[in-house]
Amino acid sequence: MALLLLETRQTVTLPDNMVFLRPELLWLALLAVPFIFLASRRLMALSRWRRRTATFLQTLSALLLIIAIAEPALARPNDDLNVVVVLDSSASLSKESRINAVTYAKDLLQAATPTDHLHFVATAGEATLLTQEEVASGEWATDDPQSTQNSKLKTQNSTDLAAGLRLASSLLPDAGRRRVVLVSDGWETQGNAVAEAQRLTQRGITLNIVPLTALGNPEVIVRSLNTPPYARVGDSISSDLSIYSTVATTATLKIKIDDTTPIDRVVELKPGENRIPLDQTAQIEGFHSVEVTVRAGADTSTENNSTASTVVVKAQPLVMVIEDRAGEGTNIAAALRSRQIDVDVRPSSSIPPQLKELDAYDSIVLADVAATSLTLDQQRTLQEYVRRNGRGLVAIGGQTSFALGGYLDSILEEVLPVSSQPAPRPEQGDTALILVMDRSASMDEYRGQSNIVAKFAMAKEAARLAVDTMRDGDTMGILSFDTETLWTVPPRVINGESDKEEIKGLISNTELGGGTDIYPALDEAATAIRGIDASSKHLVLLTDGREYHSPDYATLLAQIRADGVSLSCIAIGADSDFELLRRLAKLGEGRYYFTERPENIPKIVFKELDLALKQGSIEGAVQPHVNTPSPILRGFQPQDVPQLGGYDITTAKDESLVGLISDQGHPILAQWNYGLGRVVAFTSETGPAWAGKWLTWDDFARFWSQTVRWSMASPVDHQLQASIEMRSTEFGMGNDASGSELRTPNSALGMAHLVVESLNPDNSFADLADVTAGIRAPSGAVTTTVLIQTAPGRYEADVPISEPGAYEVRLNRPDPDSFSPVTETAGFSVPLSQEMVNAGTNDRLLQRLSLEAPYLSLDPKAALDRTALPRSQNNHEPLWGYVIAPALLLLLVSVAVRRLAFNFGPRKQT
Repeated sequence: MALLLLETRQTVTLPDNMVFLRPELLWLALLAVPFIFLASRRLMALSRWRRRTATFLQTLSALLLIIAIAEPALARPNDDLNVVVVLDSSASLSKESRINAVTYAKDLLQAATPTDHLHFVATAGEATLLTQEEVASGEWATDDPQSTQNSKLKTQNSTDLAAGLRLASSLLPDAGRRRVVLVSDGWETQGNAVAEAQRLTQRGITLNIVPLTALGNPEVIVRSLNTPPYARVGDSISSDLSIYSTVATTATLKIKIDDTTPIDRVVELKPGENRIPLDQTAQIEGFHSVEVTVRAGADTSTENNSTASTVVVKAQPLVMVIEDRAGEGTNIAAALRSRQIDVDVRPSSSIPPQLKELDAYDSIVLADVAATSLTLDQQRTLQEYVRRNGRGLVAIGGQTSFALGGYLDSILEEVLPVSSQPAPRPEQGDTALILVMDRSASMDEYRGQSNIVAKFAMAKEAARLAVDTMRDGDTMGILSFDTETLWTVPPRVINGESDKEEIKGLISNTELGGGTDIYPALDEAATAIRGIDASSKHLVLLTDGREYHSPDYATLLAQIRADGVSLSCIAIGADSDFELLRRLAKLGEGRYYFTERPENIPKIVFKELDLALKQGSIEGAVQPHVNTPSPILRGFQPQDVPQLGGYDITTAKDESLVGLISDQGHPILAQWNYGLGRVVAFTSETGPAWAGKWLTWDDFARFWSQTVRWSMASPVDHQLQASIEMRSTEFGMGNDASGSELRTPNSALGMAHLVVESLNPDNSFADLADVTAGIRAPSGAVTTTVLIQTAPGRYEADVPISEPGAYEVRLNRPDPDSFSPVTETAGFSVPLSQEMVNAGTNDRLLQRLSLEAPYLSLDPKAALDRTALPRSQNNHEPLWGYVIAPALLLLLVSVAVRRLAFNFGPRKQT
């Protein structure tokens, strides 16, 4: 009996290599005690032996189930060698690399032992498992398009290393010595190989690299030609040609536009990346293709020596030049016209209050225009023209611009990239000021209505405030007029506070008169100030009357301008002669103000004197200096910029780009984006006073053409704005814009994805429209497709692309408000293949993949060396199936004990 018990004990002893993969679940066995108690309570109605038997069986079944879910297993050592070789079969490999890869794969087959588990995967645009026969033939690496194996891969024009690594991972077990060897040049065109390499590492799989080289050596590669998609006639088109060369060599560029004769250009290439600017001027409207071919003596392959780009040229731009005084916009208008820009010169009063009337203009130029010459509605129109419509605005300085033009605190101040705060009044230099004040009867208390502030009382208060702004040594005079002129204060030099108080008393004693005669008063004031010796001279006319004669103001004001005198005009009340006073202010190179409220007169006069008496400009020889590279200054050398004779003092705003500055650091040329548009500020002028040397500058027209053209928005029609991209260079399946399956033809290079944003003239979304696109290939073949709406105003479609080169896209959308449809032209180019744009080895990617581990050599022994791999993990043979079967059987027996009636005694007789 003892021997039997010993022998039984030995048969149930657990083996040493048995383990639980989830041992933490064994703690559930502690629930057996309450389980036994509850089971016994529930079975109290049964006989004792049935109750005890059922409880025992249920408890044993539960324990066995707990052991099963703890996953018992037998750990068996696994030291097998598992190697998967991922072979790059893409078109980028050089001929020598293909030979090396084929030789390496064959040598591995021969060196492997029968116990080694060896697999081969070829990857290009997709991954394919190779048989040993295919590896031995070497046909997987051929670049012959007629090859059977090549047709099997059929995606050699792209490289997806991630797909190869993913397939390799699926071929490897969870245990054993495991290695993936990637044989590649490292130039991937799709997928994310780094992410797949990290997943291999997480599984404990070693990844090694056998590096290859792409293309040949020497090699010249034309990588890209970047050209702006749209231009206007006369625009300077700046294209950027990127050429990569493995050696220093001389190359000839053949530049061909459409079907014209190619233009040759010789360039010197250095090893590495070469960026060559190609500048040309747009001359003819329509769609144009630009092709560049490179011929170099030191080159291996010619398949990657050409590229193409497209540009759509629109009509000449139209610019409105606004001037305060006739002739001030002549110089810039002539310069723009000479550079193929249509110009419409208008007075400042012609700016329409409605934004729609400016739609035809691409940019607006303010030539020395005072902000006070523009109404509030006109300034808001200019603001919305830039901010909402995305158009351009160029503000040019002068004697009535920026600070001198009352830009400070105006709407224009918000739009411009500079602030027009004038500088403090210089300590040196005296000022002469004559206030010409209307004292006619209309300046009284509005016919005796005492509850209304008198205009004349406010005018006298303004004159008294003007006295306080003067400094010792300044000259001041006050000339009042009705039909006659009267010197309330003859011009006199102010010396101390006593002189100011005396002048204020004379102003207070001024009495009203009769009618209004403006010209004699201005003529007398001009004569008086002409005889005063002062560094700055100003006349300020304040009146509510009208001129009923037709005097020759032009001659008078031309004379005062020649004497360096400015005239500003303040109109009071709705009966004022607005047109006359505005014209006088423009001719007098001053500012114009209007108010209907007499209480505003002192504020306006104080503002005018604050501007007139401060330093708003600097005159003298000024040499502009290049401060920051600007697209406006493209092609100009700093030493080429001539001197100026003066400029308006401004301060650059934080987000502006200042291209030119003065010696004092003040902005001369500043620019920024405002809303959807662009704004440029040039603080000097285009007249002979400040820009004399610029007018004889050979590049004067080019400078202003580049300035104004930079401010313009892209000429693309906002009703049909297209964007096109190549979604993939991979063969196979794709989806159209609706999500339906779309199969690309076997001859296709990929998919062109078209996205069109369609708007109505009022900028609302054009929904439910029939938008079509005609795509013309380089060979002339035309494909027409219907775009599907995918969002408000957004239409999309995928079009198979069958050949490389420049493609023309013509968009069409019916216009319900017109018989003619809305059309637009766009373009895009398709490169030959991404496989042909890189040479050498992409060590940066390959080192990241192998975590900077040493590369493997072409010796197959290195790939089959198990000693360099981490120790093998054990294989686990699961045992839970052997446990769960008796657990279920015991559960069924316990149910039978509880449910079935057992009668082991003799049957009763009836």
